[in-house]
Amino acid sequence: MMQLTLLEPEPFVPMPSGTTHYLAALQNKPGELEALRHASEETWSRLTPLLHIVGRRAQPPAFRAENVTAWVRGIADAVGAHPLYLDVMRLDPSHPVTTTKGVVPVLERIYWAARRKLLKVVPVVSVGQSTPAHLALVRDAVERDGRGVALRYPIRTLALTAPKLKAYITQVLTAVGTDACSADLLIDLAYLDPDVEVRAEDLAPAITGALEVGAWRNVVLLGSSIPSMMSCIPEGTVGTLPRREWDIWQAVRSAGLPRMPSYGDYAIQHPLPPHDGGGPSMRANIRYTVDEVTLVARGRGSVLQEGKEQYVGLCQELTARSEFAGGAYTWGDGLIEDCSAGLEEPGAQNVWRGAGTSHHLRFVTDQLRRLTAA
Repeated sequence: MMQLTLLEPEPFVPMPSGTTHYLAALQNKPGELEALRHASEETWSRLTPLLHIVGRRAQPPAFRAENVTAWVRGIADAVGAHPLYLDVMRLDPSHPVTTTKGVVPVLERIYWAARRKLLKVVPVVSVGQSTPAHLALVRDAVERDGRGVALRYPIRTLALTAPKLKAYITQVLTAVGTDACSADLLIDLAYLDPDVEVRAEDLAPAITGALEVGAWRNVVLLGSSIPSMMSCIPEGTVGTLPRREWDIWQAVRSAGLPRMPSYGDYAIQHPLPPHDGGGPSMRANIRYTVDEVTLVARGRGSVLQEGKEQYVGLCQELTARSEFAGGAYTWGDGLIEDCSAGLEEPGAQNVWRGAGTSHHLRFVTDQLRRLTAA
C-alpha cells in the first residue's frame, strides 16, 4: 500500500530577505494609494509596502462597518495580491465599530475586512508603545492568518541595555504568540531632524542587541528626512532636503553588523500625518526624489489664495531640471510632464503627493538595483 506524505505548507514570506528589497511606509491617502495602483511589476518585484490606516483627527463615538470596508477596499485596490504590512495611525485599535452583529474593536474589523478581500496582511505592533489590548488583537490575527507579525522598534526612543532589550522584545513576541523566526523587525528611526546628529556607529550596538533576539524573518531600517512643514524651503524656489535615511542606511552597511537590514523609508512624507490635514491653506509643493536629496518645488502662496494653477509652474520647474527622469519613467512623472505642457489639469495636493510617491517608489527600487549590481 502506498503511503501518502503530507507536505508542510510553505512559510509565508512578506519580503525576500537581503538588501535588494525596499519597504515603503505609506499612509492610506488617495495619492499614495494611486501611486501603488500604478506601480509597475518591476517596481513591485522589489517593493513591500507598510500601509497605515490613518484615523480622523476627531474620532466619532463609534465607526460604522462601512467606514472600515471603504478603508480596506482602497488598500485592496492599490495592493492587489502583493503582501503588505498593515498598521494604524492616529487610531485607537480598540475604538468601537458598530456591525450587524454588535460592537467590535476597529482593528479586529480591519483584519476581518482584509480577509474578505484576500489581502496578504502582516499585522504590526510597536515595541514599548502597543497596549495589551492591541497585542491581544494582533495575537488573534497571527493565530487566524498564520503570516507572523512585524515589530516596529523605535530605536532612538527606547533606550535599553542589550539584555533588557532582548527580554523586552521577547516579551512582546510572546504576547502576540510567535517567535523571531516568524517575525519581521522594523527598526524605526522616525523623523531625522537635521539639527540632531544620528551616526551609524551609535546605532550599531542597539541594532546588534535587537538582532540577538533570534533569527528574524526580515530586518528593515527605515526613517524619513521629510519635515512636517515645508517652511524650510523658501517660497517660489526649488529647494533640497538631504535624504539622511539613505545616507545612514549606507553607513550602517559598513558598520560590521551580524546582519544587514533592508532599506525602508516613509517615501516623500513625514512619518506622521499633518495636524491641519494638509488642507487648502498649505503652500503648493511637489516633492521629487533624486540620488542624495529630495527636490521640493514650492509655490509662493497657499492653494486657497493662488489656486491650483500654480502647479503648472512647479511642474515646469521640475521638467526643466537635468534630474527629471522623463514622462515615461512612471505614472507620476507622466503627470508632471503633461501638466507642465498644459495637457493635464492641475489637481489638488493629493494628486502631487501621488505623483511624487510614484516616482519615489520606482527611483528607490532602481537605486537598490544599481547598488547591488555594482
